[in-house]
This record gives sequence, C-alpha cells and structure tokens, in this order.
Amino acid sequence: MRHLVVSALAILATTWLVPTTHADDDPKDIVKKAIEAHGGADNLKKFLGTRAESKGSISIMGMDFEFTTQSISQYPDKQKTIIQLDFMGNSLSIVQSINGDQVSLMVNNMSQEVPDEQKQELKRGIEMQKVMNLTPLLEEKDYELKVIPGVKVNDRDTVGISVTGRERPEIKVYFDKETYLLLKVERKALDPSMAGVEALQETILADYKEFNGVKKPMKTTIFLDGRKFMDAVNTKLEVVEKIDDKEFSD
Repeated sequence: MRHLVVSALAILATTWLVPTTHADDDPKDIVKKAIEAHGGADNLKKFLGTRAESKGSISIMGMDFEFTTQSISQYPDKQKTIIQLDFMGNSLSIVQSINGDQVSLMVNNMSQEVPDEQKQELKRGIEMQKVMNLTPLLEEKDYELKVIPGVKVNDRDTVGISVTGRERPEIKVYFDKETYLLLKVERKALDPSMAGVEALQETILADYKEFNGVKKPMKTTIFLDGRKFMDAVNTKLEVVEKIDDKEFSD
C-alpha cells in the first residue's frame, strides 16, 4: 500500500454537451487567443521559472491522504518537488527531482529506484507541461493541431484542440470559450494504483490569478477514468525568469 502512495505522489509531482466548433476553425488561431489570455507570448517565454507551495488530498485504493508540497520548476525540463504526508500514522517525506534526463526519488532521505515505466510517465508529464505552456504549439513544427468538439468544464463552454506529433501521444486541451483560459487537459497516463495500466487522466484547472503578467491556475483537480484522484490548491505561487540550476541538484 505504501508503495502505491509513493508512486502516486511521485507522478503527481509533475503535476494539477456544448456547441461544436466548426471544421474550418484554425487551431492556431485558438492557440494565439489562449496565449494572449494567459499573458502574451513575451511574458510566457520570459517567466519560465515557478516556485509554489500547495496543499491537497490524494485518493489511493479508496483511502484519502492529505499532503503539502513545496516545488520549483524551470521550463522546459527541470522540476523538484518535496511532498509531506501522514500515511497511517507514519510521516512520509518524498523528494522527486527531474533534471533533463535525470530522474531521482527520495523517501525519508533514502534513495529509491525509479522504475523505467515511471520515468517514462514523468517525462510524459513534462511533455504535458510543455503543451500547457502554449507557445511551443506555434513555434515547434512537429506539433500537429486539430480542432475538436468542446466539452463542459465546471459549467463553462470550451473550445478544444487535439495535440499530437512525432512520438508524442495525443493530448487534448480545452479553453474557456469566452476567456480562452485553459480549463482542462486530457491524456492517457499510468494509473498508480494498478501497475502498468493506463487510465484516462483529466486535469481540471481553475481560480486563475496573475503573477508578473502571467495567469496561473491556483486550483488543480485530477480524475483517473472518471474517479477523483487528487485535489490541490496553491497556497503560494511565484513566477520568475530563472531558478538557479543548483537548486535542482541540491
């Protein structure tokens, strides 16, 4: 049971009927509007570092566990998250680090082996973050974008885009039809409660606030195959240009 919680939180660390769109809508026009809604291309490409503190709960095998996190990230491929939670009366401290191709995991100051499939899942999570940054969708030629029908997200109408590419599994993104803020991201992901089994992961984003001209969601909810897996709220968030590389190796 403990290894399921550790696995789930490690993956979490890379991690938060409406009218259909017309077939002739240009997905790049939708992305351009979304980029402007989130602060504009200049700000999104300038402020690539984030410091955050959050709290929330995670559900594993029908049991809910509360957690807190402290994290730093530097786009596109650096992230470090410290997770604290109480597991059946035992305190767990989990440190998950991603630095390029290097992935490490510490539990209560003891190094843990990261299975290859979990490493791959973490890298897929990084790819999702890249898509959520939005600007690469217009700047990198190997992305393929297609307009898809919108869905209801928290009673809001959305417009949707399917994102694929060379050796990139499909990621679906849904933007608020009025504000063009990102409300939902959908992809296939590993189910941490079932080794080697994939589930439909739906990430719901809400409560946007502005930091240095960039709008960021303060609340994230994740569903796996329709069941709630995680709720998290940022209690502190800082958006910066650069986080020192040494912080990801300490």
